Amino acid sequence: MRPKRITMMLAGGALSWSLALVAGAASPAATVGGTSIAITEVEAGLRIPLYELEVERYRLTRRKLEQVVAERLLQAAATQRNMSVSAYVTAEIQDQMAVTPAEVEARYRQSRPASVAPEEMSEERAKQDIKIALVRERASLALQRLLERLSREANVSIDLRPPEPPRIELTAGDDPELGPERAPVTVVEFADFECPVCKESVPALKELRRLYPEQVRFVYRDFPLAAHPQARPAAEAAQCAHEQGQFWAYHDALFGQAPELSAPAYVKIAERVQLNTEDFAACLRSGRAAAAVAKDAMEAQRIGLTGTPTFFINGRYLGGLQSLDALRDAVEKELASALNGGALRQGERER
Repeated sequence: MRPKRITMMLAGGALSWSLALVAGAASPAATVGGTSIAITEVEAGLRIPLYELEVERYRLTRRKLEQVVAERLLQAAATQRNMSVSAYVTAEIQDQMAVTPAEVEARYRQSRPASVAPEEMSEERAKQDIKIALVRERASLALQRLLERLSREANVSIDLRPPEPPRIELTAGDDPELGPERAPVTVVEFADFECPVCKESVPALKELRRLYPEQVRFVYRDFPLAAHPQARPAAEAAQCAHEQGQFWAYHDALFGQAPELSAPAYVKIAERVQLNTEDFAACLRSGRAAAAVAKDAMEAQRIGLTGTPTFFINGRYLGGLQSLDALRDAVEKELASALNGGALRQGERER
């Protein structure tokens, strides 16, 4: 069966294109001026957004699955006791919900704002609200413990697994890097110097470099976000420091200065890290740094990035703020895979 086609004419026939409801990946998805656009070309920029949708689908499915499991466990336990689910749960947890006046008083003294005037809320009303909150907290904890016990007794196992992050092939460039060129693991970070979460990531990345001095190569790539007006000028300044072999010192100083970033600050940082300030200024005027930053930003857009920081561990996607433990786990997996000959040696490849 031939795919249905939709044809649109724009500007009096100046541009015509055809959209195919694709029967297979080999078929053109569209044609523009006689040139075909393959579905694989479109999907290249959608792997990460589609993965994020799959993660959200997994979260919703997991939450619903756990709810169904809990309902089945409680229903089975209640039936065994010849009780309704409500009566069974109440009988199991009510003794754990008791709250003493001393506990209410302690929470009241701990949580009462000094600035709240007595007439805004009476002490009696405040303590009543605190007691209700404590009862709810304990009921929730008791129900959780009950479900954990029932799960153990019923040998519950949940086999639903989260989707595997995609491994993205990045185009290589003349980007700042640290570590051995032939290290078995490459960590590529797309970041923004005005991004507070990127700044928060710096200590974990420094510790990761300390832990893996020979096994990991670190690459920094620019993705200045439109919402941050100083992100692009800061990135260009860092690229000019890179020309003088001082990117990482400048990188650390920029994040130390953020979010107070400005053109005068870039010059002061250049002086502080002992750059040749005349060459630094000439670099900024030349447009070379702007072109380098634009190249990284285009690469980020090509692969579907929308925010920072974003990491690729041997190409494996890891988005958002990551703890040191999460980064170490990702690195260790790639090291183990490299030992078995199954990992890409680098997160970037020349095209």
